[in-house]
Amino acid sequence: MSPNPTRDWEPVEHTLYVRYDDQFVFHFEPFFEDLPYEVMVYLMQFLNHADRHAMAQACRGFYEGLKHPFFMRSSVLHIDNIEFEDNVEPVRTFLTAFRYFPNIKLTKIAFGNRSDFWAELGESMEELSFDNCVIWKQKLLSILRYTFRLKRLAIENCPDLFRSWKVLENLTVMYIPTLPALTHISLAGNNKLEEHHFDFIVGMAPKLDSLNVSNCFKGIEAGQRFRMLGHVLRFLEQRQHAIKHFYIGDTPVDNLFLRHLADIKGLRLKSLSLMINDRIPQTEAGIMDLFQLQTNLTYLDLSRSLEVHDTALMQISNSMPLLETLILNRCWMISDYGIGSIKKLTRLKHIDLTNCERISDCGVLEGILTHNRKRLRKLYMGLLTNIGEVVFTKIAFDLNNLAVLDLGGCSNCINDRSIQYIFYHLAGLQELNVDCCAKVSDAGLTGIDLPECAIAIWDLRMTFSIQNLKRLRYLNLNGCFRVTDLTFVRKFRLRELRELVLTRLLITDLAVQSFVQSCPSLEIIDFSESPNITDQCVELVARHCRRLTTLKLHNCPLVTDASLAALIKHCHELKHLNIRGCPEITPEGEAKLVAIPTLRHVLVNLRD
Repeated sequence: MSPNPTRDWEPVEHTLYVRYDDQFVFHFEPFFEDLPYEVMVYLMQFLNHADRHAMAQACRGFYEGLKHPFFMRSSVLHIDNIEFEDNVEPVRTFLTAFRYFPNIKLTKIAFGNRSDFWAELGESMEELSFDNCVIWKQKLLSILRYTFRLKRLAIENCPDLFRSWKVLENLTVMYIPTLPALTHISLAGNNKLEEHHFDFIVGMAPKLDSLNVSNCFKGIEAGQRFRMLGHVLRFLEQRQHAIKHFYIGDTPVDNLFLRHLADIKGLRLKSLSLMINDRIPQTEAGIMDLFQLQTNLTYLDLSRSLEVHDTALMQISNSMPLLETLILNRCWMISDYGIGSIKKLTRLKHIDLTNCERISDCGVLEGILTHNRKRLRKLYMGLLTNIGEVVFTKIAFDLNNLAVLDLGGCSNCINDRSIQYIFYHLAGLQELNVDCCAKVSDAGLTGIDLPECAIAIWDLRMTFSIQNLKRLRYLNLNGCFRVTDLTFVRKFRLRELRELVLTRLLITDLAVQSFVQSCPSLEIIDFSESPNITDQCVELVARHCRRLTTLKLHNCPLVTDASLAALIKHCHELKHLNIRGCPEITPEGEAKLVAIPTLRHVLVNLRD
């Protein structure tokens, strides 16, 4: 036998060597397709949805990884504004698809008489949502008969369904499905909902543990509203040991409803959404008894509850040690005294105090800036005009784990010096909103020519820029009119930035040319009411932002039909476009937008 037998294959050398003088420099070429499947799936979990899909188009290994059930369930197939028939796109394409779709959302859909879509794909569905669709009872039942694995069902803003729903029908010829896996039903936004509608739908879910009837009982006569609220209470009493999540936000409820809700002793909720606009009585207050009873709550939303006061918030702090999300958006009666009591809620991850105008420095210092806020990830403090710069600086120092920070309208506490502390201490931020913070300028965002350095110790002088926020995905600079081209040209390299709001800024094509090249992940850009945005700016966006899905040019006076031509030529993912208020755009130019096959929503000029 020959000592060197010939082989049909040659080993592939993955390492390249380059010699520099006496040393070797090793350059390794990565072959990601050879990674084990489990490792590939694990790595892809750290990416956002758009990045995962971009990777799947680069190599077959990542493409196979994207078909993992974890990613399939996290993706939503959103079909919008079509006539749902088998011979109409995109339904015709999905009927021949090789993959399944566990999560489907249908918006503004007009259904035809018959479709094989549900028979082919219904078996794999786990979440199904109808939003503002033209559908009737028989059609709904014909769809649900195929979705026996369904876990979550949303029928929202569908008035035609309940308006045409007959009380008496021939049930002998109608299949009434039972969905054994269904645990969540949302009927939000249906003012035509009546008792028999409600009973029929919830009757399909024997294992229901989550119910959403938000915004269902507004704008109807008082008698009907009283009957429906009473009917919901009776249902909760019947299923009191099963229901764990109940949402009735955007519907004003009175003390009588809260009193009856508190009397359901077996009801132990984990999530609760309420809107309380009825004055809380001094004695036998239903809301106080309800808060005292619900000790297992982890999510509480009291948005727009104008009558929730400090005493109620103190009861929440004493009774709900497991609370992780507390939303008090527009609770005007809350003051520093009440906010100070939430220091007992040590598990909070999400706090929303937007538009609670009575809160000042003292309340924030005592209630939020405590030693036990390491878990806090989301903080919303928009329109808190009584917060000073010193308190905000302490927020930046103490809440290092924040991922979302909303300071929209806090013009008193946000300036060039205080925003520097965000860039240094909150480097993990993913969303930042400084809407209408007019004191912020180029100096604060770039650290260039600051009158006072953020850190100055002896001869050490340190400034920071927005580039420190390397994980930033959403940035809102609306109304920060002192921000100019300098920020975007000098210090604006944000590779993970997905959404950028630049409304009412005086930037030019120099700024646009810089950030479209340094922010490759941009998908949503808002230039509304920016007077210097021209056709050249739009062309730069169209050429370089390959992932662009939404572009807003509302009230941009210099934009013409040339911008639309650039979008038609270069944008292959564009879905939403707003060109309303652009006087130089003609009807002929608008008509050519049909050449963008992905375009779904266009807001154009209103003409007589």
